[in-house]
Amino acid sequence: MLQNVYLFTGQETYLLDKELQRWREWFLVKFWSDSVFSFSLDNLDISLIKQAIYSSGLFTTKKLILINGLPLDATTKLGEDQNESLALFVEGLIKAEGKIPDDSLLVFISSVPDKRLRLYKFLEKHATLKEFNQLKGSDLESFVTHELHEFVIDHATIQYFLMKVGSDLYRIWFECDKLKTWAKIKQHPKIDEAMIDHIVFWQVETDSFSLLKALFTEKRKAIRILQKIQENWADWNQFAGMLYRAMKFYLFMMDLDENGVKDSKDIASFLKMNPWQVKNEYAKIWILKANKKNIEMFYTGLIQLDAGIKSWKYPDTYFWLGIKNLINEMSE
Repeated sequence: MLQNVYLFTGQETYLLDKELQRWREWFLVKFWSDSVFSFSLDNLDISLIKQAIYSSGLFTTKKLILINGLPLDATTKLGEDQNESLALFVEGLIKAEGKIPDDSLLVFISSVPDKRLRLYKFLEKHATLKEFNQLKGSDLESFVTHELHEFVIDHATIQYFLMKVGSDLYRIWFECDKLKTWAKIKQHPKIDEAMIDHIVFWQVETDSFSLLKALFTEKRKAIRILQKIQENWADWNQFAGMLYRAMKFYLFMMDLDENGVKDSKDIASFLKMNPWQVKNEYAKIWILKANKKNIEMFYTGLIQLDAGIKSWKYPDTYFWLGIKNLINEMSE
């Protein structure tokens, strides 16, 4: 078993990310900033990865090399040059039986790796495998109890909370943080169902925010999120309303920005919206402006789709396919 080569895998990305953060922080404290190297599929330069693993550091005695996205999952496709470089890297690693310098700690990170690949099979057999599976049942309740330990919350209320938010730990952590903030502001020592109804978003609402975040940058991911929303039996009419509001907001915000209104507080005042929400959205104005034509196209297509359903031109069941088509029609 290799002592300095690891594979982090599993669909509970909150636990996986927390463990990576712990390792990274320990290295930064112990060996300073030059000790940590991070690579992902966006900067998958095999020559730099090999240099980080095998070269001696000038200012550090230990190195942590993180490679996010390898082994590849079943849906990710690389370019021809990247595939060739990756194949040579994997071949060399296997030929060397995974042995790397003692001062290097190599961590491969892949939530759902394709188990048919040579790299996965090799790591599964020879590397140290750390699997982060989604929590269930009492483990989920313990997580919520820990996050809300400053407040009184009973078993039934925790179950109600989990029914509303689902089992994703990032989402649970985020909604717990909202509850803690609200309870402190209002000086409520106890969290009850009424507070949860007032503060916590339903799963579909959260998925909708995730969809908007991915809509113009990761089309495949956006379609997967849309499929999840559909499978959760979301009301298409309410969901269409959410999309309307988001697209109108983006268009108005871009129009104000192009006319010289660039302070998020001023934009919030013009649009009569929550300043905090506007500030978060305005932070990605450059993405929105780069996709202005897509936003205009999506908004127009949504109007036509909605009108077609409400005039009986299409059945309401066509809505989800219509939205998928709009996403696919967006330019890259």
